[in-house]
Amino acid sequence: MDTISILFWSGGKDSLLALRMLEKTTSGVSLLTTYDEAENMVPVQSVPLRLIREQALYLGYMHTAIPIPFPCSNEVYLGRILSHLEKLPFKIDRLVFGDWHLEDIRKWREKVFGEKGYRCEFPIWQKEESDLLNLLFEEECRIVISAVDEKYLNIIQPGTEYNRTFIRNLPDHVDPMGENGEFHTRIIFP
Repeated sequence: MDTISILFWSGGKDSLLALRMLEKTTSGVSLLTTYDEAENMVPVQSVPLRLIREQALYLGYMHTAIPIPFPCSNEVYLGRILSHLEKLPFKIDRLVFGDWHLEDIRKWREKVFGEKGYRCEFPIWQKEESDLLNLLFEEECRIVISAVDEKYLNIIQPGTEYNRTFIRNLPDHVDPMGENGEFHTRIIFP
């Protein structure tokens, strides 16, 4: 039986970076997205499920979308994902996430999924920002800001292109990768 790596796919830059790193080590990949069942959007990221499906089709990967309520408790989130994973017709090699520096989220994922027997992998974890940005800007796609924390709406607007100019113009207190939740992105392929 073939084994597959399940990449948790939000439709943003971190997911794309994780995918590109993952592709260096495996060919068996399937994308998994949780979405707000009422809005058909990826929560927090504000990426429409329709766009997520277009991304998966463009990339040529299997994709599964799991509906969740929003807001969603950790128990419901985990329950729906585990229920889905148990029904898959192939063996899961690992669960892959595009987390970069948020230690608490990584520890939570490793704990809850590890307790269920799943190995977690974080291919962009603590990689150099400049290396990630170089890899990202080599992609043949557009990257746009999809959501902005209210505190930053006076300096960042949804729909703005995420590129080197955007990054250069950010104030020092804003992480260029949006790692502290300042903003989120979505990928638009040609």
